[in-house]
Amino acid sequence: MDIVLHLGAHRCATTTLQRMMGQSHAALAARRIAYWGPKRTRSGLFHGLIGQTGTTPPWQVARAQRRIALACAGQAAGGTEQLFVSEENMLGTMRMTLAERVLYPDAGDRVAGFARAMAGHKLTLALSIRSYDTWWASVLAFRLTRGGPLPGRQIAARLAVQPRRWRDVITDLNRALPRARIMVWCHEDMAHRPNQVVDTLTGRRVACAGGAAHLNPMPGIGSLRAYLEDCGHPPGLIRTAAGRFMPFDADQRAVLRALYAEDRAWLARGADGLAIYMPRPAPLDPGGAEHGEGQADDAGKRRLA
Repeated sequence: MDIVLHLGAHRCATTTLQRMMGQSHAALAARRIAYWGPKRTRSGLFHGLIGQTGTTPPWQVARAQRRIALACAGQAAGGTEQLFVSEENMLGTMRMTLAERVLYPDAGDRVAGFARAMAGHKLTLALSIRSYDTWWASVLAFRLTRGGPLPGRQIAARLAVQPRRWRDVITDLNRALPRARIMVWCHEDMAHRPNQVVDTLTGRRVACAGGAAHLNPMPGIGSLRAYLEDCGHPPGLIRTAAGRFMPFDADQRAVLRALYAEDRAWLARGADGLAIYMPRPAPLDPGGAEHGEGQADDAGKRRLA
């Protein structure tokens, strides 16, 4: 089979895409595509591969890989031509990323562990990236009410200078899986176009249901401040910019956005041959399809830089 591993990243409209795929099994089956989302991957299938790298017993890792290999074999035997797997924790969890204060430090090794269970199949690694200032802000906000660190100035300063970039994550994925195709798009361009993302990743018109509603958004300022106050912490720790939670000051945001712009420019130039960039869609013409769905003929004319 062709297998697409949608790796996320977290806080990049993954839940929106997953809900759309989960509601489109009939449309996917008509194209001989099977979908595994969190309901499947977190119900035991990926147990043993999601935890901390290096701490899971080897026998448990091997057992998980055999379990996944058998599930893949079953899909192929049933006539599935393409398997779409969406699980952002394959890159590493948000909790671990914040604990390390580093952007997915072992992403390559982690994803390679899943890929070993899919040996013999053609792999595409799919990654959405996001501007560092808004990505870290969304991760901090999401994790805060789940036992995450307080979003004070100290952690903001640490995250603003952490050394890893999306380019490093992509490089690590290529180094770990040099035969896999890596496809990358930007959250800012494609978050509201999950249908087009799926069509591009699969190379097929799928006609998925839904996808318009933005799910699992970042908690609002009021709820974050109320949570801190209930926990006995000063609600003033929740700083804002443009009406949204933003832990970084203006100078830090400028640096983080400049680094992200460099990542995007690197991808647009060809990413040194490591990845295929899914560029911002062209504006719709008056005769095109409905807003958000792309032009009627873009399946045959889509260009990837």
